Amino acid sequence: MSFLPIHRILPRWSNSAGSYDLGPGNANGPTVDLLYGSLVELDVSISGANKDVYFYITDSNGRRVFDAGRIYDGYHLEWQATAFGSFRLNFDNTMSWFSHKYVNWSYEVFHYKTLFCFLGIGLLILGTLQIFREEKVIHKIKKFIFKEPETLVIECQYCGNTYSKTLDKCPHCGASQKKVRTPRKEKAS
Repeated sequence: MSFLPIHRILPRWSNSAGSYDLGPGNANGPTVDLLYGSLVELDVSISGANKDVYFYITDSNGRRVFDAGRIYDGYHLEWQATAFGSFRLNFDNTMSWFSHKYVNWSYEVFHYKTLFCFLGIGLLILGTLQIFREEKVIHKIKKFIFKEPETLVIECQYCGNTYSKTLDKCPHCGASQKKVRTPRKEKAS
């Protein structure tokens, strides 16, 4: 389900909006905490001078994890986090020596892909446990169904002839069946 645009039909988890007046040589941007697989949907509008700024995303260590280069006027981005952590959405006006840029931004965060990933892993574990449980039950059923049938005949200990177990005496020699006694359980005092 991770390839489906689920965020289009489900509500967002969080959102934020703001604006920056970026002077010449300045950079600024909001920070957002994300889970692995979280989706950020960003909308940007730029005004002033050439209506352009550099845009990139950095992780908590300052490494660039996404670089859009120079963006103009309006910009829309859907970006999926590749790790857990804090990410900064950077608007950079270091290209300008004299002109101010005004950046209006808004973003929405969706954690559904992460949620569905954990849900899928949980269902996989549950299904595996259910398979093992079913295997034990199936083994018990097979053992019960395919058990060796009890013999319905016994052999007389005196004459050696076989006869039905339902009879009390051997029809050939008249000897009684040998009764096997089970030991009594001793009472605890």
